[in-house]
Amino acid sequence: MNSSKSSPKRSDKSSSKASKAKLKHVSSFDLFYQLTYMSAMSAAGITRSKTFEIAAQSNSSAAQYFVAINTLVDELRYDYPEACRAVGERAKSEEVKSFLLRLSDALRSGEPPADFLAREAKVQGDNYENAYERDLESLKKWSDAFSSIIVSVALIVIINLVSTMIYDVGVGLIVGLVVTAVVMGFFGAWVLSRAAPQEKIIIDSQEGSADQKGTVRLFKIIIPIAVISGLALVLFGVPMQYILIWSALLLLPVGLSSYKTDRKINKKEAEVSSFLRSIGGMATSTGTTLKGSLTKVDLSSFPTLEKDIERLSTRLQALVSPAICWHRFGRESGSQLIKESIDIFYEAVRLGGDPERVGFLCSLFASRTALLRAKRRVVVETFSWLTLVMHMTVAGLMVFVLEILHNFLAMMNSVIDPEQAELAAASLATPLANFSPGQLQVLDGMTIVMVILLAVVSAVAIIVSDGGYKYKMLFYLSALLFMSGICFWAVPPVVAKILVV
Repeated sequence: MNSSKSSPKRSDKSSSKASKAKLKHVSSFDLFYQLTYMSAMSAAGITRSKTFEIAAQSNSSAAQYFVAINTLVDELRYDYPEACRAVGERAKSEEVKSFLLRLSDALRSGEPPADFLAREAKVQGDNYENAYERDLESLKKWSDAFSSIIVSVALIVIINLVSTMIYDVGVGLIVGLVVTAVVMGFFGAWVLSRAAPQEKIIIDSQEGSADQKGTVRLFKIIIPIAVISGLALVLFGVPMQYILIWSALLLLPVGLSSYKTDRKINKKEAEVSSFLRSIGGMATSTGTTLKGSLTKVDLSSFPTLEKDIERLSTRLQALVSPAICWHRFGRESGSQLIKESIDIFYEAVRLGGDPERVGFLCSLFASRTALLRAKRRVVVETFSWLTLVMHMTVAGLMVFVLEILHNFLAMMNSVIDPEQAELAAASLATPLANFSPGQLQVLDGMTIVMVILLAVVSAVAIIVSDGGYKYKMLFYLSALLFMSGICFWAVPPVVAKILVV
């Protein structure tokens, strides 16, 4: 019996429960994952109630809607079509609202849930792909804008340096302009983080692959050494160029380790789609279990995943719980996508689904997502190289202008008689003649701080655009600091030769 007519007051209570589902945002990817999850589970031929029960247990944020649907059905005796419509009408997300209303109509018409969900998963996959590519276009535009922001920040510093040669701008104004430049740089990086596709690519390091855990251990050892040694070099008065180069070399091992780990995870994501199709097809065609199929599949087709698959097969042969084995296989890959795909695949097969069909559905989900992320990496790789080259150019220009200032002061001091210094300073209509060593140190410190902060901002901008392994930021930071050190080391002699000529 439909309680919406006989118990209107209880229906009002249900509205408040269902409305909780709209408090959490559901992205296109969340809905794509949810529909893939549901279509794979329903392919096992489970009942309608079991489908909705499992749908509420998924790791997607879209599961909250099915929790609300189950609440209406279990506690207020709604039927599933009416519950889907009641929850769907209160959903803020247009995609979720449209899907739940279509699901209501499909259930009411008697259409098999498996066919409907498979079709909806494909359509939502197309929607997710379109949304992702729109975000990539936005990322391209904002990466160009970030380059312009960094150039503007460098111009602020350069104008500061040049202005001190013309008139006394005051320390307060110099510091204010520097702070403005820093804020602009970090604002540009923040905008890039919002423009880039929002997705979790890498599993947390404490649960991820052995390579990730090794990178974290190396990070915990190297970073304290880098900080302590850097401070010690500063206290001993070592020139800044050597401090920057030394810091870059210390950070490089962690950066290279994280960079290789990230590339390895990306290759695994590219192979998991083929693996799911192969293992599912082998299990169906030979009539064996997934455990038996693993021993018959040619693992040379999956070179990056090969060791992970061998470890999975060994655990299964040792009679470890299959659920634990498959879950750890997905988790130890280091990829969130692989973990999600493997969890769906194993659970659907465990429920009685045809391995070939389930493997095909999970393969579509994995391959589409991996291909979109490959497109993102192409965009970010171009941006990364541009940022590295641009940083070296900007740092070189700032050091160049600073060295011109140093050399002009040295030339003036060399031609002015110390006994007539005050008279010369009063006669020359430029604040450069009145520059004290303390003021020059302020400009030196400002330039050094700006170069280092620009390196940090650029590294942050690259990693938020990439969206991959966060420790990989140290790879770019190491390269940027090394370039900065080279600028402080190579530019002064060049300026000295130019001015002598």
